[in-house]
Amino acid sequence: MSEKNYKPVPVFSINHASMRVSNPKIMVEWLQGIFGFPIVARQGDSVVFRIGDGPQYFSILGEPTDKPGYTHFGFSVENFDPNDFIQRLKSLGYEQSNYPDAGKFTLRNRGADKGGAAEGTPELFIGDPDGLIVQIQDAKYAGGGGLLGDITYAVPEEAPTKGLVDTIELNHCTLGVSNGAESLKFYQSIFDLPVDTYQGPTPVLRVGTGNASLVLYELSGPEAKGVSPRIDHTCFAVKDFDVNRIEKDLGEFGMNVLGQAWRATGSLQTYYTQRMPDRGGDASGDTKELYLTDFDNNVIQLQDIRYAGGCGALGDVRGTGVDKPFEPCGCGMH
Repeated sequence: MSEKNYKPVPVFSINHASMRVSNPKIMVEWLQGIFGFPIVARQGDSVVFRIGDGPQYFSILGEPTDKPGYTHFGFSVENFDPNDFIQRLKSLGYEQSNYPDAGKFTLRNRGADKGGAAEGTPELFIGDPDGLIVQIQDAKYAGGGGLLGDITYAVPEEAPTKGLVDTIELNHCTLGVSNGAESLKFYQSIFDLPVDTYQGPTPVLRVGTGNASLVLYELSGPEAKGVSPRIDHTCFAVKDFDVNRIEKDLGEFGMNVLGQAWRATGSLQTYYTQRMPDRGGDASGDTKELYLTDFDNNVIQLQDIRYAGGCGALGDVRGTGVDKPFEPCGCGMH
């Protein structure tokens, strides 16, 4: 019998992002103060915040760490079958392992002690060429219990306050990678992720049918010296995106407002960049992108619900430079 010919899998959405922090308790309070996220599940000591109407979520690992940062992000696919996906990965040359290092994948059955099903909630993790981890789950997966991970609290634990911004969805994840062409090949060999726009030489891969994306920027040039491959940041799409208003509210919340800046210089800062045509932005420089750093200097971006990584004032105009090959820009910042 001939080997099954697998085609790249359509991705339904970015499902979640997860990070570890130095002080989980303070981070939970900080996130809820800004975003008003309700807690809808726990995986052991880890907290699962619902984004918008769900099932998208953002999670904080429960154990403090002296090496904070994003741990992984997740894609959701329709009718997820872990066994079929494993055969797909093996056919592409990926090896099953106890940990998803580069070129390897791991199947974990999350038990009831970690908020999963009694018989285990199957979870699949893959290491990309740099060892950055992407998790694959069903479109209903919400970080909770049950075989699909879709069973969350019947009554969510609401945040103490409404929050400063009304968050609708997880808009994109940006990865800093060592070799852009290899990373692009990896993600497109497994997933149906077309490039529908570029930020300069950096490809914006469309996730699903909406505005979500995966952004790959190559760590090269002097600005990226000493920077290791990483999940650089995630971005939340929010209602009523207004940089001046959000900056004002964040300043009153206790953040240090830098205004226009290239990047943050420390923790608990907020700043915006104006993405110009050389990075796929608007000709007038009106493509404003707003960022904030948490207690550990982890970066979160905020944009309008129409933001798609393109040009125009809201970043909603797609199709910039789609005929370009992947070329490193060397700026170390996207």
